Amino acid sequence: MKVAMMQPTFLPWQGYFGLIYRADCFIFLDDFQFSVQSYHQRNRLFVNHDQVGWYTVPIKKSNSFGVELNNTSFDESRNWRKKLTQRLQQNYSKTSFYDNVFPSISEIINDRVDDLSTLNIKLIKAIVELFGWEKVWKLSSSLPTKSTRSERVLELLKWSEASHYYAAGGSFDYMKEDNIFPVPNIEILFQKFHIEGYLQKNSSIGFVPSLSVLDALFNIGPEDTARIITDNDNCEIWE
Repeated sequence: MKVAMMQPTFLPWQGYFGLIYRADCFIFLDDFQFSVQSYHQRNRLFVNHDQVGWYTVPIKKSNSFGVELNNTSFDESRNWRKKLTQRLQQNYSKTSFYDNVFPSISEIINDRVDDLSTLNIKLIKAIVELFGWEKVWKLSSSLPTKSTRSERVLELLKWSEASHYYAAGGSFDYMKEDNIFPVPNIEILFQKFHIEGYLQKNSSIGFVPSLSVLDALFNIGPEDTARIITDNDNCEIWE
C-alpha cells in the first residue's frame, strides 16, 4: 500500500495534491495541533488584478491555542462564509472554468460543518473528485495514541499496512533527527515538486507560483490542473 499523510490545510497548493496522487491511501492528520495564522486556516489567491492576498477562515480565539484541528471551531460572528465566497466570485468569475469549479466549492464553504478539519477535508476531497482520482481516505484520529512526530508517523504507516511512504520534502530534517526512519519493509520517498506555469487571468506581470490549487482550477480547469500536478511531482528515495 502506497501511503501519504498531511494535516488538512485550507484549499492547499498543487504539491499537496501531488502527494495524494502518488498514494493509494491518504491519511488526514486531523487530530494534530492547530497552528494560528498558518495554512490550516488560510491560503493565497488573487484579491485584485496583479495582487495576491490571503483568504482566511476565522477561528474563535478562545478555541485557537493548543487544540487539535478536529476541535477547532469557527468565529461565525464574522460572516466569513458569505464574504469568502463573494471574494472568490469577484476575483475569479471571469476565468474560463469558474462555472465548473465554483458551485461545489461554494456549497462546501457555506455548509455548516462544526470544525476546521472537517471543512478542509471536504474541500480537498471535492477537488480530488474533480480530478477523477479514487483514493482510500483515513483519519489519524481513528488511531488514538500518545506518540508524537516520527513515532506517530510510523504507527500510522503500520496501521495502514504501508509498503511505501510518500513524504513532503520538508519532513526529511525532523525524520532524520528523530532517528526512527528509515525502517525495514517501508520505502520512504520525499516529494520534489516543480510548479509549472500557466496563464493566470488576474496577472499581467507573469506567472505567480505557489497559490492555492483553486487558482489553477479556475484558470485552466480540472483536467489540465491534474496534468500539471502529475507531470511535475517527482520523488527522491531515502537510501
